[in-house]
Amino acid sequence: MKPFKILSLDGGGIRGVLSATLLEEVERIVREKKGQELHEYFDLIAGTSTGSILAAGIACQMNAKEMTRLYLQQGQNIFLKSVYEQRKWRKLSQIFGFFGDYVLYPHEYGEQGLSKVLEKELRASPVGKKLGKCPTMAEIKEHTTNQLLILAYDVLSRNTTWFANDDKEEWYYNNELWKICTASASAPTFFPPYKFSYKNSPDVLPHIDGGVAANNPELAAVAHALSMTTEDQTKPEIQQIAVLSVGTGQTTSAYDYEKVKKWGLLDWVSHLPDIFLDPGAENSHYVACRMFMGIRCENRLRLNFELNKQFESKREPGRLRKQLKTPYNEYIEKKTGQKKEINEEIDNPENCRDLIEAAKCYLEYGIIKNYPSKGKDISVREAIEHFIDCH
Repeated sequence: MKPFKILSLDGGGIRGVLSATLLEEVERIVREKKGQELHEYFDLIAGTSTGSILAAGIACQMNAKEMTRLYLQQGQNIFLKSVYEQRKWRKLSQIFGFFGDYVLYPHEYGEQGLSKVLEKELRASPVGKKLGKCPTMAEIKEHTTNQLLILAYDVLSRNTTWFANDDKEEWYYNNELWKICTASASAPTFFPPYKFSYKNSPDVLPHIDGGVAANNPELAAVAHALSMTTEDQTKPEIQQIAVLSVGTGQTTSAYDYEKVKKWGLLDWVSHLPDIFLDPGAENSHYVACRMFMGIRCENRLRLNFELNKQFESKREPGRLRKQLKTPYNEYIEKKTGQKKEINEEIDNPENCRDLIEAAKCYLEYGIIKNYPSKGKDISVREAIEHFIDCH
């Protein structure tokens, strides 16, 4: 029974560079063991927010190193430093009781901005070069063997749009891919909504970040796969489906009761991304984990880790673990002995080098606990190799 392989890519802003770094290792092993590229190996690639950018890049036949480069070189053109500084000033001003308008990153600012960067990069991709432009969903279908699924939230209709390239009757089918990724990555409090023209009418559909519905899109990807008809005119069964799910690092910032109880509306809004997006992603992870326990456990692998260790490892009976005075990334500490704290912001391109270092150290020292088919803890690299060997 031929496996149906899904690559699921989380949202997380600039922290997508961490996912891209993990994908570099996945890509290396796929080439070594299967003689294929990522776009050839996976049957369905699903992404939300920054994950949609990675998913689109793979569908356009970009390799993982090119996508890492995208974040390193273009991150500053998406998250403009001038806007970042204004946002930082606003956060500080709130502490002293001064309030101003929320400053948002623009979709377009000359040749900068999220949509401008995406249009340029996807046009320069292998598929884009063949076409001489940024491909549409329809053109992706014509130039690749895999399926593509991108999630964004329609605030007018109040539903999640599943942008997929397997249904030519959908209204978005001939929309350029950069527009769909811009919509999926327009995180509330960071970007304005993105407006889609609805077919040929003057009506528009405003969309925001798909992370408000599914920051980890693996459950949506499995559901989509079960409803699809493959090239041989069959539908995948759940036992055939194998999922590699890649995160952008878990936010670990801890807030105690005394701090949270004083928060007002603006405080809650400013903490929206790190409090409300991560739980949904982790819930999807937990549900998928339980679901695959009922079939073949080796059919699913989740690559993700806590960006910072926030609490003492030692547990005491009847007491919660104490919070560390200085959080740090445990994988960097294992490699270098240095207790470095990783900045968890999703809009600061200066974090890229630290995020890449953390991802590489995770690949070297990370452990997948109680790996089902092995019956023991195994290394992250061994888990990736086992997943690819099995599928």
